[in-house]
Amino acid sequence: MESFSEPREFELPLEFQFAMRKAELQADEMCWEQLHSALLNLYYQRLMEWQAVREILAGENIDLTFEVPTNLELEELAAACMFASDDEDDEEDEDCVPF
Repeated sequence: MESFSEPREFELPLEFQFAMRKAELQADEMCWEQLHSALLNLYYQRLMEWQAVREILAGENIDLTFEVPTNLELEELAAACMFASDDEDDEEDEDCVPF
């Protein structure tokens, strides 16, 4: 069998390598404000692409909606788990239910 102990480097297709190198060269010439603006534009573009994918999937009656927990919900979960671990000494059968 093949050994999985050594990490493998991910290789981009050649056209992506050229695009990445072009972006690196352009980024070297940008100031922080330009980089920030470029990053926001890229983020917006990815959001629009994701929305288009969701619309295509909705057209095929495929539902892939999921909710990412907010920081507040994660903090509440952590507090509940810590509270549950304190009470765990008393009751071993009680599980920590997130929401």
